Amino acid sequence: MKVLAIGAHPDDIEIFMFGLLSVLKKEDNELHLIVATDGSLGGTDSPSDLKKIRAKETKLALKNLGKLHLLDLPDGRLGDEISHKKILRKTINSIKPDLVITHHKNDYHSDHKKLSKLVTNIIGHYVPVLFCDTLMGINFDPKYYVDITDFFKSKEEAILNHKSQNPKRFVDLVKLMNRYRAAQCNAPKGFYAEAYFFKKSFPFSDVRNILPRSFHLRPFHIKNVNGFL
Repeated sequence: MKVLAIGAHPDDIEIFMFGLLSVLKKEDNELHLIVATDGSLGGTDSPSDLKKIRAKETKLALKNLGKLHLLDLPDGRLGDEISHKKILRKTINSIKPDLVITHHKNDYHSDHKKLSKLVTNIIGHYVPVLFCDTLMGINFDPKYYVDITDFFKSKEEAILNHKSQNPKRFVDLVKLMNRYRAAQCNAPKGFYAEAYFFKKSFPFSDVRNILPRSFHLRPFHIKNVNGFL
């Protein structure tokens, strides 16, 4: 299967999707990674300098995950020009994915929201689209959880490559979010999970057969030492 992950900014794939993508890679799927914007507004350096810095950081962080496509669209203004949709459409069509993973329309950043709608409009009629968790899970209703425990260390290391972003704060963020999502599945201490949303639409009413197996079920029980509770 050919899987395409689309993040709005450098480091978004690492923060929100890296675990699932790592699982899919282990299962011998072909991975493509699109970073839509140049990330030039994400810091105090000049936009031209930061653009170059963040491109290098992204290439280093994702070098072992999949084939990277940097679109260099303007940070903070994604979707403002009709050309942005044309560039995104051309890249997606050139890859011809079987599954697309991107941001949810309810996420906090305007670029995340716009990208979610653009991707859905471009490819949602032809390919199932899986939406990643929002920042701190706000306005997000998970429909699918994936155990990323075996890849969490690699996820941390990928995030830490983004030195221009004070990445330790994002490592702390994913530790909190991914541990909480695992606890929602009654996974014991030390487990981590990413959560995703899928909206059923014809003909993609059930996509479970193309996704990795979700968490092992653990009952709620006072003497259960194998779960969170």
